[in-house]
Amino acid sequence: MPFLPVIDTKLNVWTLAAVLTALYTLSGIVRGWWNATLGKRRRLLRAYRRIAPFVRHDYVTEQFGEPAWQHKRTVRIHRGGDEGSGPEPVLDDVELTVRTWPLGLLGYLVTWCNEHDEVLMYSLTTRSRLFRPRVSVGPHRITLGKTSLAALPEPGSGPWHELGARRFSYAEEHYFGNPGGYLSWAVGTSDAGSPLAPPIGCQGDSWAADDVAAYRRTARINSVLVVGPAIDLEGVLPRGIAPDLDTVRLLELRHPARVALSTRYHAAKAEVRRWKHRREEA
Repeated sequence: MPFLPVIDTKLNVWTLAAVLTALYTLSGIVRGWWNATLGKRRRLLRAYRRIAPFVRHDYVTEQFGEPAWQHKRTVRIHRGGDEGSGPEPVLDDVELTVRTWPLGLLGYLVTWCNEHDEVLMYSLTTRSRLFRPRVSVGPHRITLGKTSLAALPEPGSGPWHELGARRFSYAEEHYFGNPGGYLSWAVGTSDAGSPLAPPIGCQGDSWAADDVAAYRRTARINSVLVVGPAIDLEGVLPRGIAPDLDTVRLLELRHPARVALSTRYHAAKAEVRRWKHRREEA
């Protein structure tokens, strides 16, 4: 009579259940990590490439959800939509609605809409090393956060720059005619984005051209603004290249667990300093 080994089927069923539960939990962790990092970057970039000047605001909302901020801003637009209508262009003041979306920890999207809620301008800003999207600037392709300003031709207009005790901004305009769809692109660096590169040495005088050229070789583009026809950028740039830092920096975008750990760390550090101070006084 052949020997038949005894198989504990109950143990095998529970072992299989434990393995399946562990695999399901692991897949959930991997899926959550993907949706929060690589998958999210792909979704945001795909949504960004689906928008263009004159699309409806509702269409942008379908791609990115509801904006976090909204305010009015007056800009100047060439009358009749023609920038070359004469030696003295006629400009009209038009009130636009500016809306800002925080893209998690990765960056910001800003749209500028007219009274019909058509998008006349929109900008994308990166604020994280994890978000380095490749975007079009006319016939050129750049990577936000990596491509230098000097990788693009000399600007057609500008540059515009501000440098204060706490805030800074730099922007320049590019126009490529028919290869760029007769649109304009403003690229630059904003204090709301990353990496940070204050325009030190860019006085804007004729004798400071070498300083501007040196800055363009070292500064990395962290913001791009796509501009519809007939909009005068003199009153928009350089701050309009990205959202206002004093507004967006007040929004807490970190994970609650990270905020709790950071709070406990700084509280413990302050307690150690107080203990050392009392010890020195004793």
